[in-house]
Amino acid sequence: MAAPKQVPGPTLVRAAAPSSFAAAYRDHAARVARWVGHLGGLECDLEDVVQEVFLVVSRKWATFRDDGNFTGWLFGITRKIAANQRRRLRWRRLWDGDHALAGLRWEGLDADAELERRRVVTLFHRALDRLPEKQRSVFVLYELEGMSTPAIAELTQRNLSTVKVQLTRARQHFIAAYQRLLRRECEGEGLELSQLAQRVVAADGQSPLRLGKKPS
Repeated sequence: MAAPKQVPGPTLVRAAAPSSFAAAYRDHAARVARWVGHLGGLECDLEDVVQEVFLVVSRKWATFRDDGNFTGWLFGITRKIAANQRRRLRWRRLWDGDHALAGLRWEGLDADAELERRRVVTLFHRALDRLPEKQRSVFVLYELEGMSTPAIAELTQRNLSTVKVQLTRARQHFIAAYQRLLRRECEGEGLELSQLAQRVVAADGQSPLRLGKKPS
């Protein structure tokens, strides 16, 4: 069972359960792959995690009670497995060292631009790793998936007011963590924070983040 390619997320959140497990995999595997790619971190093995998600789905299939929000149920399973994967990888890094930068795919840029891009991606994920789990999932769904706060509330089965509070706190924590990481980079290179920040912005000019926008 190979993990499918990640595709842009649909706007529809709620969905009734498919008629069979095979239909569930066919209709939702690409979405799960996209979630895993965003929730799992840099070193996440996308294919392995997607397979693990659907193994859990298959075991729970007979006892699932369809309440019209199959997508929310599936997301809950995916979030937990992705979080477990990150914890395992965190322990592995303690023993083997941090190889996240080496694991990033080459984007065909020149050497300097590629190095800068990889540093931006690594800084982003390291800041993301500092968020509490519930804040992380809301932040990812809003900033990377491009979902509205009502859609996130529906998917995560949380109150809308709770989602908005978690998103606000997640943004604050993320920015603070990112700034701390930038300062460490400055100390290592002898740069002013503004100089390094300009380089980060230049390398990440296509970023989908909506940090400057009021949550919808």
